[in-house]
Amino acid sequence: MALWEINGEIVFSDGPLSITDTEINTWVKRHYYKVPYSNVGKGGIVKFEDRTYHTPSWTAVHSQTSLEDILVEKKPFQEVFAEEKVWKFKSASSDKEYTVKRKKDGNLYCDCWGYIAHKKCKHIKEAQNG
Repeated sequence: MALWEINGEIVFSDGPLSITDTEINTWVKRHYYKVPYSNVGKGGIVKFEDRTYHTPSWTAVHSQTSLEDILVEKKPFQEVFAEEKVWKFKSASSDKEYTVKRKKDGNLYCDCWGYIAHKKCKHIKEAQNG
């Protein structure tokens, strides 16, 4: 079971791909959807009304899409960060290190679970005060 792109059209094949009545310039390649990294891994596939989407990116996908058809980008959201200012904080309870970055719009972002879940954390406060 896979998605294929045949001359720009996405088709689903439940078994071996079979093409009939091909033209001389027919091209075929495996089709994948590239989605930005998120804290939920590859995410999920949902059907909403008459469309199918990948979540959490809400990318419209083929109705037969599975998680095998999803590729997660390795370096997500780099363009939203201005690398001018970065703070590193050692965890008080483990050997983890958390990073606070200033976005291009001036807002701060932290990669700790507190910030991801609640959009606030002690690392942001320390960066603002420091």
